[in-house]
Amino acid sequence: MTAPAYFTRWRTIYQTANPLPGAPLDAVSRWMLITRACVFNMTLFSGLVGVMLAVQLGAGVVAPLDAVLVVVGLLLAHAGNNMVNDYFDTLHGVDTADYPRANYAPHPLMHGLVSKPGLIAAIFACYLADLMIAGWFAQKIGVIIWYFVLVGFAISVLYVAKPLRLKSLGLGEIGIFLVWGPLMVGGAFWALAGGVATEAQLQQAMLVSVPYGLTVMAVVMGKHMDKHDADSHKRIHTLPVLLGLAGAARLTQLLIWAFFP
Repeated sequence: MTAPAYFTRWRTIYQTANPLPGAPLDAVSRWMLITRACVFNMTLFSGLVGVMLAVQLGAGVVAPLDAVLVVVGLLLAHAGNNMVNDYFDTLHGVDTADYPRANYAPHPLMHGLVSKPGLIAAIFACYLADLMIAGWFAQKIGVIIWYFVLVGFAISVLYVAKPLRLKSLGLGEIGIFLVWGPLMVGGAFWALAGGVATEAQLQQAMLVSVPYGLTVMAVVMGKHMDKHDADSHKRIHTLPVLLGLAGAARLTQLLIWAFFP
């Protein structure tokens, strides 16, 4: 197998969330599907916004290794979040053969990409790596970084896990906004600039993140609008279910408009 053939497989998964028809699954392809790498670009942009804000504050100076660690840490957190979603939605009976999740892309458990113990191990591996990265920054710039890590982790897990299941309470979309906006951008900014930045500057960085966070929320609104009928049937009270499709469409339009103040 030539390198271009592998890249064609990976590019197809990244662009479509599905494997190249007829092509065998190599290890990279398999884990791109398991972690849903096709949506990592949303996290990449959150991280880069935080990096750029830190560069601006530091007059163009940010340690390259630290910047890479921040972005890698955020991507690992997103990978862990996607796997947590699939694990708990399967556990709680949400992801079934007739549910949209199993139709738009291969499901890690339902389509046999990984065993349940393997998925749990992968989740722990991602979060353990994130804890190590957070610990590295905490010893450099203080404990405030842990607030971002722990709040983000809590929203990530409670988005689908009992006892809260934020997605089923109409709070999931707001949680997405908070994570991909103020938490990711603010956390990245503080990790890189916390040694010289003030808390007022941190608050400003988090405020700057609001338009992008609303954009990611709009993406999830569209996804949940597509699943409106199935979610309504399963009593998953996402915002589109609570507002109705017409109301959800108007809210999504408002979120997109808010990106261009």
